Amino acid sequence: MWLRGLHAKLDHEQRQLLVIILFLITGSCLRLLWAGDMEWKSEEKWMFEQAQLIARGAAPLPIVGMRSGVSLPNPGMTVWWFAMIANFAHDPISMVRWVQALNILTIWLFFGFVIWQIAPKNQKPWLWGLAIASVNPLAVVLSRKIWIPDLLTPFCFLVFLGHWFRKKRWGSFLWGIAGAFIGQVHMGGFFFALGLLLWTIWHDYKRQTLKETVWASWFVGSVLGSIPLIPWAWVVLPQMGHYTRSIVGLLVPKFYVQWMSTAVGINLSNPLVKVFWRNFLCEPLIFGIPTYLMIPAHLFLLGIGLYPVYRFFKSRKNSHLQASSGEVDSELNFYLKALAFGVGGVFTLSGVNVQPYYIIVVFPFLYIWLALVYQNQVKLLTTIALVQLFITFTFLVFIHRTGGFPGPGYGIVYRLQVEQLQFLHPYPPQVSAAD
Repeated sequence: MWLRGLHAKLDHEQRQLLVIILFLITGSCLRLLWAGDMEWKSEEKWMFEQAQLIARGAAPLPIVGMRSGVSLPNPGMTVWWFAMIANFAHDPISMVRWVQALNILTIWLFFGFVIWQIAPKNQKPWLWGLAIASVNPLAVVLSRKIWIPDLLTPFCFLVFLGHWFRKKRWGSFLWGIAGAFIGQVHMGGFFFALGLLLWTIWHDYKRQTLKETVWASWFVGSVLGSIPLIPWAWVVLPQMGHYTRSIVGLLVPKFYVQWMSTAVGINLSNPLVKVFWRNFLCEPLIFGIPTYLMIPAHLFLLGIGLYPVYRFFKSRKNSHLQASSGEVDSELNFYLKALAFGVGGVFTLSGVNVQPYYIIVVFPFLYIWLALVYQNQVKLLTTIALVQLFITFTFLVFIHRTGGFPGPGYGIVYRLQVEQLQFLHPYPPQVSAAD
């Protein structure tokens, strides 16, 4: 009753904001739910063990990290941040809690930034984009792992914050150093930093505002942030012949496919692989009976994503940036174009076979793009967020009930692997007084 009374007292804009905040709170809770169900495969185990060794002083800070999907070793900084967390987290659950907390903090920092810096008349697509990002299936999955891409979103915020204030010394410096760091967190960040830089130079040059950026501060920040790259580059440059370029990645703009499919929340086939088609689409189960509700949910979201693509090719204009006859504020228009064409162009020309988790480098703007497309249809935006929430919660329940699946993909969850070890070795080894 009190909710109904509160709803009656609020105007239309206030009700929207309340709904958005409820989505953000729900998404925050989803990231914390059942931490023991996290993936626990070779990469997660390696990262946790290396971080613990470094934190205890039993191993030095590495120059390189684990080998990447393009057959080159990642920068050592990919391990450093987890090693920093390991000073406060001494078991996998504690460490993944830190990862979850950082991702939750990032969403709320973006929310606070929008309230602080974006004019109220332009806030709708920003805030609805964050609401969708908070409950998006892949966004939630990539907030619950001890894995390199899971630490990208805080750096996305730092790069964005610095770039937004690039006309101030501190802002340009932050843009430079965070832009240098984000590629060392995950190599997809290099494409992000380069694409944003090139688009900014081109955009500001055309508008004769290039000199307004404090480039000296950006340069200092970039140089300082790149110092850890020097020993890594010394190791990696001789191995550049092993860099694998994908003909498919060059001819097919997979960046844009991943952008659309991730934004609408239909790519859980990446962590689930074949299980997605065989089992997950039958979910949710009610009293053990499959409902197959995941099929219409995914078809609805697929249509939501394909409609702006259809409009784009029909009109031959950037109709996906002109959201339902609504105007786009210049700043949002800049960032969407910078990330879609600048970063997307760099990814495509590089020939990288873009994976769904690479697209996290443009967080949260792919979700803001989706919200912008439908910004004048609040009921539809609410439905999109609710359907994505439904898929995300169903996924978490599905993994919790099954405990994961062996083989490629999600694997067996951490919780069950620990229980199996305790069953096989119920008693700790005895230590004698002599030892």
